Amino acid sequence: MDTVWELLPAMSLFAFVTAMTPGPNNFLLASSGAQFGVRRSMKHLVGIRFGIVFLLLFCAGGVAIALEQHPTLYRALRYLGLGYMLWLVAKLIVLNSMANNQEGGRPLSFLQAMFFQLGNIKAWMACLALVTSYSLPGDYWLSVLAIIVVFTVFGFFANSCWTLLGRWIKTHLDTPGKQRAFNLGIGLLTIVSLVPAVTAGV
Repeated sequence: MDTVWELLPAMSLFAFVTAMTPGPNNFLLASSGAQFGVRRSMKHLVGIRFGIVFLLLFCAGGVAIALEQHPTLYRALRYLGLGYMLWLVAKLIVLNSMANNQEGGRPLSFLQAMFFQLGNIKAWMACLALVTSYSLPGDYWLSVLAIIVVFTVFGFFANSCWTLLGRWIKTHLDTPGKQRAFNLGIGLLTIVSLVPAVTAGV
């Protein structure tokens, strides 16, 4: 029988790949890093990690399975979350881009980033896959704790890399036209990454 320690290498690899690949969180952090810098984006980043921890706990507690058994409630929450995500995408990328030209604009807050995860289909699928694949019936909550720690560590590293990437890209956005093109590109990529939330289960 596997132990938590024996599962750590495979769990860590899965967590790293999942956290590092492109998705709504990483695209928005790159945008935030470019617009506001790393330090001002930290509340956004930490809010993401707390939101993911809550998703893992929801999945471990059976919430995700319960939602799948009640399709109407699942669809309502999915589209409500999707609408909230799109509003935040517009707020961070479009509205803040316009406000920056007037010396304004703010990154996402801790709470906004945390609640963003409720509509993030990629985050839900990753958390559900982690819990179902790496939890152990004999040491269930200990293995869930290990999943939370591993995914938080690798997630924080991956999110930081995307934020730093955005900050690095900022050095090349030396004209208003380039800044608008970058914001538009990130906005489109973020919206494309939300497509599975619309098509899943349709």
